[in-house]
Amino acid sequence: MKKVNNNKTSSVQGREIFGDFTSSFITDIRMYKEDILVSIAYSKMLNKVGLITSDENNSIVTALEEISIEIQSNKFKWDPSLEDIHLNIEKSLYDKIGDTAGKLHFGRSRNDQVATDVRLYFMNKISLLSKEFKDFLLAIVSLAEKNLSVIMPGYTHLQKGQPVLLSHYLMAYFSILSRDLERLESCYENMNVMPLGSGAFAGVTIPVDRKFLAKELGFKNISNNSIDTVSSRDHILDLLYSLSSIMINTSRICEEFIIWSTDEFDFINLPEKFTTGSSIMPQKRNPDYLELVRGKTGSSIGNMISLMTTLKGLPFTYNRDLQEDREGAMNSIDSVTKTIVVLKSMFLDITFNEEKMFSSSIESNILATDLADYLAFKKIPFREAYEIIKNVSNKLSDEKKSINDLKLEDFKKISDLFDEDVMKINVNYSVEKRNSYGGTSTNSVEDQIDLAKKYLNSK
Repeated sequence: MKKVNNNKTSSVQGREIFGDFTSSFITDIRMYKEDILVSIAYSKMLNKVGLITSDENNSIVTALEEISIEIQSNKFKWDPSLEDIHLNIEKSLYDKIGDTAGKLHFGRSRNDQVATDVRLYFMNKISLLSKEFKDFLLAIVSLAEKNLSVIMPGYTHLQKGQPVLLSHYLMAYFSILSRDLERLESCYENMNVMPLGSGAFAGVTIPVDRKFLAKELGFKNISNNSIDTVSSRDHILDLLYSLSSIMINTSRICEEFIIWSTDEFDFINLPEKFTTGSSIMPQKRNPDYLELVRGKTGSSIGNMISLMTTLKGLPFTYNRDLQEDREGAMNSIDSVTKTIVVLKSMFLDITFNEEKMFSSSIESNILATDLADYLAFKKIPFREAYEIIKNVSNKLSDEKKSINDLKLEDFKKISDLFDEDVMKINVNYSVEKRNSYGGTSTNSVEDQIDLAKKYLNSK
């Protein structure tokens, strides 16, 4: 029986374990396009400042373009043992053009290379997400316009409060999510700062032309402190907060739609393709897509907290902990993009049960505030009017009646301040009376929709 060399086996296993532990290969492979673009730009800059010849530059650029094509066509042979994609690409470059490949790294560190890759990667991702997000906002506006005059009960504490237009409610979604779009755009601007040329952390000795590099790579700004450039990740924190805010806000919307889709509410009809059946209860259609948005929100928040925790104790400048800066953000932005695509499609097909919403509004004491206001306009203190209507509302609730059941003579028994015009007060009256700026009246909501369209057209 052949004797096994346990020391050799243990050594191999150790290299595999420790190599895997320090590797960022699985994460960074997503940035191969950006990594190659950065190297091509850097090669051109080295040629421009006279550190490599035109022939050497052409050789490097041609080989890098070949590598890019090989990766896209799945012909590139990745070697995970090389720790990251940069070393993989560098090795392939050596294989293709020999020692000329080594000239590409004159004055460049993996620190500023990776920092540049990361910013480019997320700038591209933010651009894609922003486009989908604008389409989602447009779908919300279209849904509000389609349901402009539908009346529904408005809630506080999940208790009926005052009647509102459904369109007003939907425009609240637009309002909060439009701020998320602003945050995304702000994130893009914070990302749009080029680190390349900072070296490991102290700058470089070569005559690097950073303006040329910025123009080649499409950066608007150039970082102005090399230590900060390789140390800081607040631009990723900004992104993670923005993504978390999007998920929190969409989760709240999904929660409301889940409630509205129950038999008890029956306000909304979810498109069947966005629901799933039960494995045992044949009558059920479950709002799984909406529930998954709620569920995925935790991951986005967790990724933000994770990076915050990583950064809070780091000294300047570069520390290997910073390798953990991007995986969570990559996962979050992918998840958020998918969420927005799903919700956009759902909003295009959602319908509402108008009669159910209206009947739910009138089968309650939802007009109590309007009646208190009516009395207050008769010059009695609002708090006195409030107490009068509160007592009436409580009495009606005990009798299983609502304010809509009251006749003129009933109102006169409550207070001699009530005249015939009190009978004009209904849910339509209540909605249209609230014509203050930003209120729920038809004119106000039409203004909100017009402003939203102008906002989206300006983007």
